[in-house]
Amino acid sequence: MSDFESICQQLSKRLPPLTNLTIDMDRVRQAAVSLILRDYGGLAQLLIIQRAEHPDDHWSGHLALPGGRAEAGDADLLATAARETSEEVGIDLLKGGGFIGQLETIKPNNPRLPVIEITPLVALAPTQLSLQLSAEVDAAFWVSVGWLKQQGRSSVHRLLIEDIEHQWPAYPSERGPIWGITERILTEFLALLD
Repeated sequence: MSDFESICQQLSKRLPPLTNLTIDMDRVRQAAVSLILRDYGGLAQLLIIQRAEHPDDHWSGHLALPGGRAEAGDADLLATAARETSEEVGIDLLKGGGFIGQLETIKPNNPRLPVIEITPLVALAPTQLSLQLSAEVDAAFWVSVGWLKQQGRSSVHRLLIEDIEHQWPAYPSERGPIWGITERILTEFLALLD
C-alpha cells in the first residue's frame, strides 16, 4: 500500500464527515479553506499557497491553504471552498477530485484580526491538474504530508509588534514558516495520521 493510499484509508476512518456547512452571514463572517491532497508517485502531498502582498489583506503574504470568505451566491461552505480554490489556483475540486471530510471550524486568536469562522475541508485533487494562480496568490507548492509529520512544528515565526518580538510555532517549508491559522489546521490534520 502506498503512502497516499494509507493516508486516504486513515482519513476515511478518522475524518469527521461533511456536516453543518450552512452559511449564516447574519451570525458571523464565514470562510472555508481546502486542504488538498494529491498522489505524487505514491506519496501524499498537500498544496500550500503564498498569498499576494496586499495592504487591505490581514493575511497578506502568509503561507496558507486555498480558500476565502463565503459569498451570498454560495450554496454552502463546500461551495465556498470549491469556488475559492478554483479562483485562486485553478483547481476544480468538483470535477475529478472531491471533498472527503472536514476539520474543526476555527477562529483567529488575535483580537487585531477580523471576527471570522474558518472551516477547513479536506479534498482529493483531480488526477489531472495544472495550477493557474490568480492575482491573489504569489506562489503555490506541494509539500509531502509525511515530511510535515516528521518535521512537526520545528520552525518558529517571529514578528515584531509595537517593539515586542512575538513567536509562534510553525512548520518549516521551502518558502518559510507555516504559522498561525494554517499551522493550527495542519496540526489538527496531522494528528489524524499515524
